[in-house]
Amino acid sequence: MPTHPKITPVENGPLMVTNVPNLRDAEGEPIEAGEKMALCRCGLSAKKPFCDGSHNAAGFSSTSDTSKIRNTPLSYAGKVDGTDVTVHYTPVLCSHAAECVKASGAIFDPARKPWIVPENGTMADLLVAMSNCPSGALRLEVGASAPQHMVNGDVDMMVERHGPYRVKNVALEADFNGAGASQTKYVLCRCGHSKNKPFCDGSHRDEGWRDGSE
Repeated sequence: MPTHPKITPVENGPLMVTNVPNLRDAEGEPIEAGEKMALCRCGLSAKKPFCDGSHNAAGFSSTSDTSKIRNTPLSYAGKVDGTDVTVHYTPVLCSHAAECVKASGAIFDPARKPWIVPENGTMADLLVAMSNCPSGALRLEVGASAPQHMVNGDVDMMVERHGPYRVKNVALEADFNGAGASQTKYVLCRCGHSKNKPFCDGSHRDEGWRDGSE
């Protein structure tokens, strides 16, 4: 009887991944893998995305430094298509993939203060942008409803170029540290620099990390 897909972070070691049916590269192409695989999260493997044991020689630590993370949610309210909405954003969960900006630069603009202005777009614009967020850093509150993550039902794991693993609907055997974190849509650190391991906190961008791909 097949078991459900899951990811188990090994202390000071790789991510052990079991029964994830879809492992894809940044172009959406499948990466050949077995039912069980060890994925690098120290950022040093010569066989990325797979682990080659480099974490041992490097003395990789999977311990987080949560004293330095931005874990207080920020809220941005507005009226969209006549409906009151609030976008909630947790900085530490954001991988800075900018998918929300690509979907609607009018609503999401990091160069502006406030950087999220819901009424600058339609509800359709907002829903697409929220759905495209890979990390679960964004939640949407419509009217009096509870804040929700926008995620579909596909089981999927994508290796972002020079960035984290994007995961959907795979059980993670770890504490979900991050206010309002989603357990169905999240990003896992691949560079080894995150202060919120096993999750990505955008440190790969700050460190200028590259994974060796073009």
